[in-house]
Amino acid sequence: MKKNLVVSVVSLTLLFFSFSFASKNSEGDNNTKAIHCYDFRVTCKGKSGFLDTVQATTWSEATKKINAKYPDCKAIQVKQKDC
Repeated sequence: MKKNLVVSVVSLTLLFFSFSFASKNSEGDNNTKAIHCYDFRVTCKGKSGFLDTVQATTWSEATKKINAKYPDCKAIQVKQKDC
């Protein structure tokens, strides 16, 4: 009786471990997002414009990054491409 109980507990533990491992792997696959390169034309007061590239997963993230990098300038997206 004791042997059957130990075998059952070990089997259930291995079963739960395999399910938790499989669910963590599937979550990891869904969290990977493609990183794109966004080209911006940046113009600052009194200076000619220039191009700068920002890597981000979304357009809004890229806009936030470029505005944080050049807070006193105006940035307009001109191109999106895969990096």
